[in-house]
Amino acid sequence: MNILFVTPGYPKRGEPTTGFPNYLYRAALSLIQLGHKPIILTAGDWDGHRVEQGIEIWTVRVPAYYNFRSQMITYVFDVIRTSYALNCKIKQLLQKTHIDIIQFTSLYGTALLYCEKVPAVLRLSSYAKTAFSSYQTHSPAVVKTMAFFEVLSSYRCNAVFSPCKNNAIAFGRDCRRNVKVIETPFINDVQEYDSQFYDSCLKGKKYVLFFGSLYAEKGILVIAEILEKFLGNNPDYYFVFIGNAGSIKGESATKILQNKAGKYSDRIIISNALGHKQLYPVIDKADFVVLPSLMENLSNACIEAMYFERIVIGTDGASFEQLITHGKNGFLCRIGDSQDLLEKMQMAVLTGEDQKKEMGILARKRIDKLKPEYAVRRLTKLYKYVITNSKRK
Repeated sequence: MNILFVTPGYPKRGEPTTGFPNYLYRAALSLIQLGHKPIILTAGDWDGHRVEQGIEIWTVRVPAYYNFRSQMITYVFDVIRTSYALNCKIKQLLQKTHIDIIQFTSLYGTALLYCEKVPAVLRLSSYAKTAFSSYQTHSPAVVKTMAFFEVLSSYRCNAVFSPCKNNAIAFGRDCRRNVKVIETPFINDVQEYDSQFYDSCLKGKKYVLFFGSLYAEKGILVIAEILEKFLGNNPDYYFVFIGNAGSIKGESATKILQNKAGKYSDRIIISNALGHKQLYPVIDKADFVVLPSLMENLSNACIEAMYFERIVIGTDGASFEQLITHGKNGFLCRIGDSQDLLEKMQMAVLTGEDQKKEMGILARKRIDKLKPEYAVRRLTKLYKYVITNSKRK
């Protein structure tokens, strides 16, 4: 099959990135392994075409836009112009390339203006209604607008699927459709690691790790509340944060963490996002990983940490429970509960090395179920079903 993936953004390989581009890259590589041809169409700063590791990538230029005073107006304007540019390019590609099926992301309503005859599916890369339900990054009006466009774009597609059960239920209820659950595939795309950051900043240190975007919905404020107490109770530990810092109620996440660490601020290490070559050695050497997100869409960070046989402390009800069985291959804490997070962190500290190793092995076994031969075959099965039934119609 020739599968066209449509996305509002896709970075060059090796650059630090977020969960969705990671998913897209891994899904494309997995499809190639199974004999299919993935093509990526992305919005960007210029019109272009390139091939990376057998993946054909088309970029359509979406000009810089005026940042309106209203965040909601800015978002609406951005969604419409991005969807328009991408769908104009889709029409051009279909005239010269055979495409069996198109996969849109829910982000920025990429399918909003789609009107071609090729069957299409929508993957929920997130759902604003659940992802930003705390309203700490976006106002209620903006979140409602984002969710509206995500639901509206789903009506342009033949089927909708989600990697996360919670989002499948919430989105399915709002769009009044059955949303299938297909978990994110995982393959280790790094051939050679770069331990420069680890060697220069972390070698010889015992540390707890958080990695991902540093903003409220990822649980940064939950960690901040118990940061000083944890470091005070465990003088042999450092706390490492890897990720680009966002603003939380007008204050930098970095500054919040440094202030909350109090007299132990010298034992927190904060770095901008790292590419996988540098990040993976940091994950591999962590004593355990803390990811107290308020909501996730099957966390890529959790998947990566469990792949390296690390104990992960994730939040119960934020999709971590799909991957973690509490006490067996990781720990679960209550959403937004700093004290419960601290208790689970102390449990991880007191877990013996042999038990940590056993839990890590079980964590890796769970991630093995996300190999292409399992996860991507479920995806291609959905593609074939959609193609067959659209032809019948």
